[in-house]
Amino acid sequence: MKKHKGLALKLWLSIMCNLALVVSLSGQEIPVGHWRHHLPNNTVIAVAETPEKIIGATSYGLVVYNKEDSSVEKIDKVQGLTDFGITSMAYDEEHELLLLGYGNGNLDLIQGGQFINIPDIRRSAIMGSKSINNILIQGSRAYLACGFGIVEFDLATFLIRDTYFIGPLGSQIEVSDLTHSDTHFFAATNAGLLSAAAQGVNLADFQNWEKIPVSGQNNEEVNMVAWYKGSLFANVSGSPDDELYRYDGSQWQAFFPGSEPYSGARRKLRVSGDKLLVSNDQHVDIFNAELELEERIDNYYEGMVRALDLLFDQEGTLWLGDIYDGLIQRVTPTGYYRIILPGPPTPNAFGLATGGGSLWVAPGSITSSGGNTWNTNGVFMFSEGKWTWFNLINFPVMDQVWDIIRIAVDPGNPQKIYAASWTEGLLEFSPEGPTILWDDSNSTLRRRDGVEDHVRVGGVAVDRGGNVWVTNSYTLRPIAVKKENNEWLSFSSQGQISTNQMIGRLVIDRSGQKWAALPNGGGIYVFKENNLNSDNDFQARRLTTTAGSGGLPTNNVISLAVDHDGYIWTGTDKGVAVFYAPQRVFSGEPINAQQIIVQQDGFAGILFETETINTIAIDGSNKKWFGTTRSGAFLLSSDGRETVFHFTAENSPLPSNNVLDISINGQNGEVFFATDKGIASFRGLAIDAPAVHTDVYAYPNPVRPGYAGYISIRGLVKNAVVKITDINGNLVYETIAEGGQAVWNGQDLFGRRPSTGVYLVFSTNEDGSETLVTKILFVN
Repeated sequence: MKKHKGLALKLWLSIMCNLALVVSLSGQEIPVGHWRHHLPNNTVIAVAETPEKIIGATSYGLVVYNKEDSSVEKIDKVQGLTDFGITSMAYDEEHELLLLGYGNGNLDLIQGGQFINIPDIRRSAIMGSKSINNILIQGSRAYLACGFGIVEFDLATFLIRDTYFIGPLGSQIEVSDLTHSDTHFFAATNAGLLSAAAQGVNLADFQNWEKIPVSGQNNEEVNMVAWYKGSLFANVSGSPDDELYRYDGSQWQAFFPGSEPYSGARRKLRVSGDKLLVSNDQHVDIFNAELELEERIDNYYEGMVRALDLLFDQEGTLWLGDIYDGLIQRVTPTGYYRIILPGPPTPNAFGLATGGGSLWVAPGSITSSGGNTWNTNGVFMFSEGKWTWFNLINFPVMDQVWDIIRIAVDPGNPQKIYAASWTEGLLEFSPEGPTILWDDSNSTLRRRDGVEDHVRVGGVAVDRGGNVWVTNSYTLRPIAVKKENNEWLSFSSQGQISTNQMIGRLVIDRSGQKWAALPNGGGIYVFKENNLNSDNDFQARRLTTTAGSGGLPTNNVISLAVDHDGYIWTGTDKGVAVFYAPQRVFSGEPINAQQIIVQQDGFAGILFETETINTIAIDGSNKKWFGTTRSGAFLLSSDGRETVFHFTAENSPLPSNNVLDISINGQNGEVFFATDKGIASFRGLAIDAPAVHTDVYAYPNPVRPGYAGYISIRGLVKNAVVKITDINGNLVYETIAEGGQAVWNGQDLFGRRPSTGVYLVFSTNEDGSETLVTKILFVN
């Protein structure tokens, strides 16, 4: 049965697609060895002002607007933040300190360009939520409204001074917001509004906190509170409608500007610019000191106003952080300027593919047992520094197409892209968008036999002839091909694959054999057609743990890759195994995968024996990238016996240690990692190598004063011998290219930075038949 998401989903998609006014940062490449994130920047949850900047916080980092020159920059984990999941932000003018609270209790401080992490709450033994929901600055203290109570933080010493458990009998209680008057603190909690004297009492003693009834309702939950002009305002969370109340010193009364109470959820209550600012579900109300409704904002452009935070800056300009439209500056009484840094519309990423210099993202997902998650995100493309979103609003052919989980780019024509859907078949794309949906109405693809109404395509690959091969799970004919002339054939499994078997990734080896992963205990299915005009002339074999018929360490095969030597690398839930002679599959001879023995700390062991390998990617120098479920990403030598890099969420900007897919831009060596928390990329050392020197250039060139990173020389033949000399022929540096790229650390043979001048780069292939000379200018 198909699921329909309704008007709310389509409205969200419509708003998100209207990105014409997005502020674009430079799409320049990152240097070798550097990282960048590819995460959504459209939802700004908090806004703060410093003397020089306006800062919008997203869950993933900061959008920073510089007042002096109107430039925009991004600060995230690459630049020095320690985490993802920002939930609150505040600026302390006295100490010139920006505080960032996270959902896991982490606290980051930024002061004078320095990043300081306070992990005490995150590391504490407190059970339940540790989220820092809000931050109140009061004198030399910051009071953190947390999922368990209140934390008192010293802004001068960066020490936690106390923790207040203010629930019944000193129990934990979720505190959503804090404010204060001259005499009292007020805490908005999930058990109502609590108050304590600001002076002369021990705030850590729960007995000094008094519950204040607001609405008269039992079990009321207060999620926002503000003190303004001698009145206390409290928002009582309701379902579906919130209610805002005002206490004038004698009684509580419902507070709303019109003749009818407001209906819907309230998003923010804040005092700024001598105004009371109230952000509602679809509009913003601004009240003056007389509590008169001075202004209502119900439209930025053509979409609804859904501000999560807002403030007036020192010049009286209104800034808003919106759930869809990023950081917004009001530039005229009716004119607004949106600041959204480039990024995908959501963090979802399950499958990746690169080709023609572009990255394609499949944001859908499925459960380990093959169940749908009903993801409607469509497909994302990243090209030349810009993100494009293909979805059902702009392309009706994508309506009802959910859970797009794999992408393949035609290696012979990168203008042709194919997306596998776990509900509706195969979508064919160009860089301008989807062109056709192949399903059971116009192809040989079939819905699950006798069970459900879905065409489940879980793997897709394109061969050298432009034929598109797909896996069609839960059918009697689970392997299908769309020939270059758009004719389709589907092939029987001859009983080797059950109609209850999910079929996953698909790769094609040098001999044209198709290798399909069978997760959940199926092993590998290998297929080779003899005649592309017949659905009966083919060979097929299933490989399992049985000796001589696969010899796999486990039948739970998750990932596959073909390296530059033609070997088949297999990722399982018990590590890696390699088929070094894949041509023997149909020879009648025994065939077994070999596990790799590695030395570590003087002991021999099996490579990744306790790891689940979600994905394997091969770089231009035949090194192997592995993405694991628990341990991040590894780059190993071509034989798998040496570790070049091991990136985790703890030692790198990788968003998560659960790496779902890896894809490499062979043109520049940028390695993209899809994790369960979003996408990051690392500029690797290797790129694809041409047969002859092609468009050779160095980057950066010239090398300017102060640059201390790597210098890459691209367009070289495979594994070229590279020598760098000064203009007089004195050797400065030598190396071997990684695929088609050589990397120089910018130092001579003695570890010194070369003098200003022109340096010559000599490149030759292994037998000396292909040579080239280029130049690099060094400036000190």
